[in-house]
Amino acid sequence: MARPIPRLAPVTTTERPPSPRSMPSPLGARLILRVPSDGVHLAYAARDTGTDGAGYPPLRERLVSVTLAFEESVVIITLSPEGGLHNRASIASLGDAAKYIAGRIDGPSALRAVVVVGDFGRGWADDALAELDGIPGVEALGAGVQALADMPQPVVAAIAGVCHGPGLEIALACDIRLAATTATFAAPETGLGTLPRAGGTQRLPRAIGRAQALRMLLTGDTIDAPEASRIGLVSSVLAPEEVEAAARALVRRIADRGPIATRMGKEAVQRGAEMTLEQALRYETDLTVLLQSTADRAEGVRAFAAKRPPRFSGR
Repeated sequence: MARPIPRLAPVTTTERPPSPRSMPSPLGARLILRVPSDGVHLAYAARDTGTDGAGYPPLRERLVSVTLAFEESVVIITLSPEGGLHNRASIASLGDAAKYIAGRIDGPSALRAVVVVGDFGRGWADDALAELDGIPGVEALGAGVQALADMPQPVVAAIAGVCHGPGLEIALACDIRLAATTATFAAPETGLGTLPRAGGTQRLPRAIGRAQALRMLLTGDTIDAPEASRIGLVSSVLAPEEVEAAARALVRRIADRGPIATRMGKEAVQRGAEMTLEQALRYETDLTVLLQSTADRAEGVRAFAAKRPPRFSGR
């Protein structure tokens, strides 16, 4: 079970936050946060202020690249890399956001589903190649995107525009991808004499198959949304004005279902894909047995018998 995010005491503009002291419940019906891109943990930025969560003066001017909006049990991640170009800071920002959300799976403020919207990005900033030189920089990128892929909650991406390079890698870390007719996709890194830096060479073939992935990776060709749908990169293509609303509606439907079951369903698919069929079937059985002991499973059975909507508690 994930450890709750600790509550931190107030700080001044010259102090670092002290050690955790108690457990907070900082999320209201809707809370907007700006995510620190330099690795400062979100528990600091998200401490309860009694307002809209924006009262964190020491960090206000440093919180960039990602916005989180909480609507009941759903969280919306909005991406906004400067000029549509990613660097180490923007990816670290996304990783911090993902880790924060991943820790909110229990209690009255539990987050059950995630939607990613905004500008996925068209490439790397000019300073990114030098900034990411060497193993530490490349590993930092992988860790930031991996944090998104590792989130226990189902994640839906709504892609309305350019989704190239690091933007494509971010989209690949999401579980379900919806695209607008205006969206385009590309993995152009080999044209720069390099490779995707955040898992693209591994997640792309797992999403669309080896042949199609190699075509994209080795040519750098840009594909449009209908082609992305044809090869299985996205599951739906919608009008630009509809794609975000469709993604939000989808995550709300997911959030209404048994939260433990949806998390385990995601886990079964992700981990099972790396196993033999025999191993994966055993893993599915293990997860099913675990679900049998939950209060949510009992509630689901009662609700079905009573012909009423279930009231899942996440326990």
